[in-house]
Amino acid sequence: GSQLLLSSAFEPNLLARWPSHDREEMAFASEVALFCFPHGVRLASADFAALNAIPVVTSFVLTAADKSRMYGACIVWYEELPEAVTSLFLEEMECDEAPPVVHAPEAICLLARVPIFSVLMDSCRQLFRMRLSRAPAPLSMDDLEPLLGTHLPAHGEQCSFQLGNRQVDVDVPPSNALPHTMSGRDFLLLFQSLDASSVIVVWALLLAEQKVVLQAKQPHVLTMAAETLSALLFPFHWQHVYIPILPLRLLDILQAPVPFLMGIDEEVLTMAEGKGLIPDDVVQVDLDGGTIACEEQLASQMNLPQKQYHKLFKAIAPYCRRPADGDVRKSAAASAFPMAPPPDVEVEEVQPTLAEMSEEQVGAAVSAVKAAFLRFFVSLMAKYQEYMVVPSDTLKQPAALDFFDARRWTSRFSASCSSWLHMFAESQSFTQWLEQRLAPSEAPLLDVVFFNEAIDAKLMRSAKTKFFTKAATPLLSTGRMPEGGYSGNLVPPSVRTVYNASMISARPVRAQQQVSLLLVLGSGLQESEPSEVTDFMKRLKEEFARNLLWSRVDVEAALQLHVCEWASKGAEQHHFFEAHGLENLPVRKAMLDLALYANADYRAKLEDAMRVSLGRLAQTAGGSQPLCVIAHGFGSVFAVDYFMKIQAQGESACEMRSPLERGDTLAYLCTLGSPLPLVTAAQQTRASGSLEVPAQPMRKRWPQLRGGWSNMYHRADVTGFSLAASIETVTQEAVGRPKRSPDKQQDKPIQNIYLNETADFVRPMAQALSWVWQDTNRPAKGGKKSADDA
Repeated sequence: GSQLLLSSAFEPNLLARWPSHDREEMAFASEVALFCFPHGVRLASADFAALNAIPVVTSFVLTAADKSRMYGACIVWYEELPEAVTSLFLEEMECDEAPPVVHAPEAICLLARVPIFSVLMDSCRQLFRMRLSRAPAPLSMDDLEPLLGTHLPAHGEQCSFQLGNRQVDVDVPPSNALPHTMSGRDFLLLFQSLDASSVIVVWALLLAEQKVVLQAKQPHVLTMAAETLSALLFPFHWQHVYIPILPLRLLDILQAPVPFLMGIDEEVLTMAEGKGLIPDDVVQVDLDGGTIACEEQLASQMNLPQKQYHKLFKAIAPYCRRPADGDVRKSAAASAFPMAPPPDVEVEEVQPTLAEMSEEQVGAAVSAVKAAFLRFFVSLMAKYQEYMVVPSDTLKQPAALDFFDARRWTSRFSASCSSWLHMFAESQSFTQWLEQRLAPSEAPLLDVVFFNEAIDAKLMRSAKTKFFTKAATPLLSTGRMPEGGYSGNLVPPSVRTVYNASMISARPVRAQQQVSLLLVLGSGLQESEPSEVTDFMKRLKEEFARNLLWSRVDVEAALQLHVCEWASKGAEQHHFFEAHGLENLPVRKAMLDLALYANADYRAKLEDAMRVSLGRLAQTAGGSQPLCVIAHGFGSVFAVDYFMKIQAQGESACEMRSPLERGDTLAYLCTLGSPLPLVTAAQQTRASGSLEVPAQPMRKRWPQLRGGWSNMYHRADVTGFSLAASIETVTQEAVGRPKRSPDKQQDKPIQNIYLNETADFVRPMAQALSWVWQDTNRPAKGGKKSADDA
């Protein structure tokens, strides 16, 4: 009976869980028992249990279906199995012997959404002590509440919680200490296992998205080595199968036809090799022996840019395992792979072991290693914006890599490393890196801001570029995430425009957001020169369409245009003089309208015209569509005052039922040749408030909406003024200057130049409209997730 029990393997089972229900931000992983007992549950004799009485603490990582990771730690010990349980098993096996005394492994496991391994492992040890002190009573929810109810602090801060009689401290690295690692000295286990060449080779293989298996006797070494390798890929991220400890039951995954990073212990390795489950194209990394087994053809392609490789090697060599003969220039990796270690590397003869290193030495080593790998990527990707391109229009649905000139980028480096560079550029992690810059998320990503500031900092330090590079690096210098994200251009604007349009075009037409455009023209322009207005609208739509090269959307449908119909008193009074050749009529009309604007009845009629126009737009286009306004000449005066007034009223204006009519969807305002500073009638109201563009509801829904208030004026226009100096909410201002060369537009009234001059005025307006269309066709901001729990 005893032999039968000890030779059987059982499926692990979950005995209890806290909390008993899934959290909104973290679903329980039902397969957690597999990773606590990767070989299954095996019973042990009393003698074996006594020899292994000290509990074993280990760690593991689970990967969910959405590619998010869950980090775990568990403490395993042996507990005597009740006689009733062994008797029941023997009865099922039809064995008549008396039930022997056997022990079964039990575990306490903790899970978190962030890799706080040292906190999890310390907490596991303390929970085990608490369990022993309270036996036979089990742990209660009250015991666990400080652990489960403590939220992680913000970056750069710390917190603590009381677990029994022990205080557990949690330190979160600052925002400017990427990649973030919270595994303490265990971060260096990889470097104590492999020499410098081998570490870099394994890292290069992962960047080339190969199949890599780590092998070690201790499961915790596997987890920490995999986590360190994964962290050092920053700012890139492993996109494929990731199982630092492979349970015996999942052994067949070794034959998966996809890249993977997995760890297997000695027992699983023996079984996998015995069954022939490890294909030839799998790279095997022996962490205990410090060796790498790799196909010769693949090994020949692992050749990194020499300058960057030599700097990386020198930086990490002092913290790595020494080769058997003591010569850091000779290693298992160096003999099989083409990268030769630098000839001038020097390492101290006597190095402290990981156990001998002080906390200060560990901290310095971790920082030095992370900085070295970051410098490699910064040097590799410096000035990447210069290699971002608009792909050929023959590509109907271009991918992210089509916007990056990989051929020209690889030509920066020696031809000997082109194979590895191409493998790296074609990887999914490289594609994700490009996508984060081509279509940044609504809330700025810390990874993106940090790495781009790191590139800027390098360029400002470099002797070749420091005089030509002026950039702000607030995240690096303060450790705080700047509210607006990265201050520079992640990619050239023209490249992003085309990429955004290509992504939106893949969406069904009915699912695409339309944009409403209201035109408020200058005094009498619509009545006296309708052809000018028609030509302007046609020219504006053509430029708008040009900014959406990859979109299959009908421009007429994407841009809902309406002209505000209002009667100009100034034009009415000057109608008699048009037939008599009176000069400067547009200026005279505008000046008379400005004088009459002091009349309350006239202002009320102009407000009615605006109200009616917005109502018609809401009826035809929809009451929640993003609203853009182009206001010309005197039209800009009452348009600005009207939106300022209804923004102040908000939802209290009962007759304005839709968000568009309330001005809540105002995304972009462009004033052309505005005489606003000349107006006295509404200056008191205007001085006491400000017009927000985009409106606050739009900024909340799309935080990165590229709208705003753009003011354009021409030097020769006596009624067009700069507004930026007097109105703080004007976000951009453009000035037109007289042309030196003959221009067919020059014989027309200067006030019409805003509608006719494509390069200076029409094209920037169309660009802004296309930005609003693109940005509002991206997912709106959802609710914020709650903080991760410790």
